[in-house]
Amino acid sequence: MRQVFFFVQFSFNMFDHPIPRAFQNRFSTQYRCYSVSMLAGPNDRSDVEKGGKIIMPPSALDQLSRLNITYPMLFKLTNKNSDRMTHCGVLEFVADEGICYLPHWTFSL
Repeated sequence: MRQVFFFVQFSFNMFDHPIPRAFQNRFSTQYRCYSVSMLAGPNDRSDVEKGGKIIMPPSALDQLSRLNITYPMLFKLTNKNSDRMTHCGVLEFVADEGICYLPHWTFSL
């Protein structure tokens, strides 16, 4: 039996259109992405599997709080391997640094 582990890099870009000069600061970064089922801890996170929200590290919140952003936050996720994309929101900023947890369905990108 072959076991498959997911390692996907996504880049996050809050803006999918040309950015006016007043909004030149943008959030764009890459994370190692894992299914939310890999999230450590005693809490069941099946709620994340059912939606379109992700769990990001606290440093993302720190960077976003310094930018002139609009709410709600909407992110464009791009799979760098397949060049496919989707959009999502963020549920929490509690992931380990450099890691992002996504619903399993996003790995079909």
